[in-house]
Amino acid sequence: MSEDRGYLEAQKIEIHYTPARFHRRVLGNLIDFVITAILFFALFLGIRGVVTNPPDYRVKDDRLTSIRLDTKMYMAYPSGKLADVVSFIDDSTNNYSGYAKMDIALDSINTFINYLNDNIGESAAKTVEKSFDEYRLSDDMTYMGTSMFIEEEGQIIRNPSCKAIAEQYYSLCYAPFIDAKCQGFLITLIPEYLELTRYESNILIYGEILPSYLIAPIFAYLLPMLIIRRGRMTLGKAMYRVGTVDSRLLNPTWKRTLARFLILYLLEYCLSPFTFAIPFLVSASLMGFSKNKQGLPDYLLGLREIDTTNAKIYHSREEIALDGVGTSKKPVDFKAEYDD
Repeated sequence: MSEDRGYLEAQKIEIHYTPARFHRRVLGNLIDFVITAILFFALFLGIRGVVTNPPDYRVKDDRLTSIRLDTKMYMAYPSGKLADVVSFIDDSTNNYSGYAKMDIALDSINTFINYLNDNIGESAAKTVEKSFDEYRLSDDMTYMGTSMFIEEEGQIIRNPSCKAIAEQYYSLCYAPFIDAKCQGFLITLIPEYLELTRYESNILIYGEILPSYLIAPIFAYLLPMLIIRRGRMTLGKAMYRVGTVDSRLLNPTWKRTLARFLILYLLEYCLSPFTFAIPFLVSASLMGFSKNKQGLPDYLLGLREIDTTNAKIYHSREEIALDGVGTSKKPVDFKAEYDD
């Protein structure tokens, strides 16, 4: 090593690197983030097409759809897309009048009660009936100081003295009851519904979202750095001519590149969602305010990002010698360069 250094010093030639400007590094990171997001959604759609195709999933999904429609807690558009009944009613494209909204919502509640009575049991139906009665007669169910409902001959009816119109009965009473109560009763009173929704939620989270989230950065960050070997650039960094050098001012080895990715991947990417983005904020702070303006992975590994617009990053001292350039250069004062 000492002989090599002596030979190169004899060449009396220096290489000067310019640290990459902060805004170019940030823009490069932003491009990489967008690429990661695009890859995530592409992977999600691809994986979803695979995991939702097996017959077992389709049978359970069809059964879940059947329960939602039979209870009338969900309604279907002509395209087949489902929406909870309140969202369906409130959809401006349906253009329902106030009376239509009120009638559809009340019919949904009554249909739900009848479904429970026919398929789950009288006790479950009475639980919802009692809750609905108490809800309508509660002290909070008033409009301009007048109760919206009264009890007459054992029946709960709209109060003729109340000035609320149909739209207000829907928005103040029926819609909130469906959202706050009936949707909860779907899960608590229909065991099969709970089992099916839990099954699909697990498939969505662990079979679709999580794999897509974990795989996307491998293609967005690691793969480009292994392909664009000189400077170990991602696509975003390549667009802004931002390369990476190690403490020797040479191209980082693949081992150090892998270590850099793992720190970024495990600490910033995987850990941040569970720690209020603390690792990401630490890295951003180091990148903006540390002495050498290094992000967390670069700070830990002694790497620095440079402007490669008019500079070449070398893999080894031998390559420099073959290129007619020696390495008798002292390290760049990165702090001074950034202060400029």
